[in-house]
Amino acid sequence: MKKKILLSIIILFILVFISSYVNLTAQKRSPAIDFSGYKILKVKPSEADPSVKKWDSVHIVYYDKAIKNNKVLLWLTGTMGSTDHIPLNFLKTALDQGYRVIALSFISNPGVSQVCVGDNLTKNVDCAADFRRKRIYGDNVFLSIPDQYQDAIVPRLEKLLQYLVKNDKEGIWSQYLNENTGKPVWSKIAIAGQSQGGGMAEFIAQHESVAKVISFSGGWDYSNSTTKKIAGWYSQKLVTPRENVYATYHVQEFAAAQLDEICKTLQIPMKNIFALDQPIPIEKQHKGRNPYHIEGIQNPVYKPIWIKMLGSGL
Repeated sequence: MKKKILLSIIILFILVFISSYVNLTAQKRSPAIDFSGYKILKVKPSEADPSVKKWDSVHIVYYDKAIKNNKVLLWLTGTMGSTDHIPLNFLKTALDQGYRVIALSFISNPGVSQVCVGDNLTKNVDCAADFRRKRIYGDNVFLSIPDQYQDAIVPRLEKLLQYLVKNDKEGIWSQYLNENTGKPVWSKIAIAGQSQGGGMAEFIAQHESVAKVISFSGGWDYSNSTTKKIAGWYSQKLVTPRENVYATYHVQEFAAAQLDEICKTLQIPMKNIFALDQPIPIEKQHKGRNPYHIEGIQNPVYKPIWIKMLGSGL
């Protein structure tokens, strides 16, 4: 019995490594994409918040100065990802649909599936929820990762918006911050993410009423990694209206069955779930050994689906 459990954990670690590797290749820059006409800002997290001491790669902001009252699309990367590699095809599509874009720099390593396994998960079946709470809000005690409050996604977003309000007047960024609380105006912010980032978007949607959520193969958290029982947090009610939540996964990626179950448990409308099935070249099928995991965000053949999920940012 112990050998079977050990084997299951070893296999899970291998899959985590594979998925982390392909996340790094999911968001390569393409010099052919033309961002002329859009204002581009790069802000180090430590510029916006001097208390930041680690994971200080830049936040990247894109917007059309001619549009004053549009929504922000917040991009959250997958495990081991950073703003050095962002999905420019998808983000350019979002800009063309009328959004502003913020590619947020936050700690992405280790991922949930690297921490909430084995003894950690046995001792705490809510490990995944506690992990995500810590990395998103930074307001709980979770000692399995070294993230500090200022490293968390929402505090970094708040500090970035506050910085933009002061330093980019023509952007009129104050419309995205509640003047009384200093918190984001979530109704004007859509969130899209790949893998770990997609799971973060789904978690936020259970706590905030955001404009929209788009999850690309959004992480598969377990309460039991041996039986692959999905984490309990997926059963919590969405605060974001269900019709504003979208998800994709490829039918041939390793965790396709779990991702399908997660979408249904989150009660995402069937019309908002896209089970992708386009083939990829043979030579690409062996790259990273789980190449289908990145297809939804990387392959421009799915641009019509991107547009359908994004809708209008105006």
